[in-house]
Amino acid sequence: MTKKNTKSNIFVYIFLVLCALIWLFPIIIAFAKSFNINGLGNYKYVLSYEKISYFRVIANSMIIAIVTAVIVALITTLAAFAFSKMKFRGNKILYGAILACLAVPVAAVTSPLFDTIKRLGLLDSRLGVIVPLVAFNAPMMLLMIKNYFDTIPDELLESARMDGASTPRIWYEFMVPLSIPIIANVLVLTFIYSWNDYLVPLLVMRSEENYTVTLAAQYFMSSTYQSPEDVARIYAVMMLLTLPSILVYLFSQKFLVSGITAGSVKG
Repeated sequence: MTKKNTKSNIFVYIFLVLCALIWLFPIIIAFAKSFNINGLGNYKYVLSYEKISYFRVIANSMIIAIVTAVIVALITTLAAFAFSKMKFRGNKILYGAILACLAVPVAAVTSPLFDTIKRLGLLDSRLGVIVPLVAFNAPMMLLMIKNYFDTIPDELLESARMDGASTPRIWYEFMVPLSIPIIANVLVLTFIYSWNDYLVPLLVMRSEENYTVTLAAQYFMSSTYQSPEDVARIYAVMMLLTLPSILVYLFSQKFLVSGITAGSVKG
């Protein structure tokens, strides 16, 4: 390694460390302030809070995020296979129409979304949150998986067809195993996006027992902000509610990096 390359690497490492510190600084401050006045008592207060059960809130968000991620991965994998490897009339037009949905912000469709959920009888239910989240996450994940599928040689699939493999079998036994990195990436990203979503649960959920982490955070901030002691408890709430998503992100970094890199090879 040359001296010039060594200096370049040092600057890169310094830059990355600074970025990490900028990202960690708010978390460190929030963690420190969560121990103000009562110390661990702030966390005990949150965990034993009667009006909103912390564990039920986590369970609600976990179920919604996991189910949404699995459905999105299944739907987009099937759709990407069709758009990438199957030739049919209107392929590009339909694919373009789906990608056009990326330009529509969620806030722009809140009124028809609420009306639809209400007519379907899905208000104040997990399914009422899962269905819109699947719809909003699917276009981006479809784009990523299709780009990855495009990199898989068509000759491999033609060989499988010559050996008598049906289309469903090709998808299940060839495409899915070869696409584990991008599928894992889609699962993780959809989980995080669904976990952090605020607008859809706000539209759908009505009872406190069905609150997700984002609604629970808003509830604590609006109902307990009265004294320095309450502020410390709010910080404790923030730390407890964000902990699961942070852990998921930390343990899935490998899939995120490899999946995003692979998914951006071909447009």
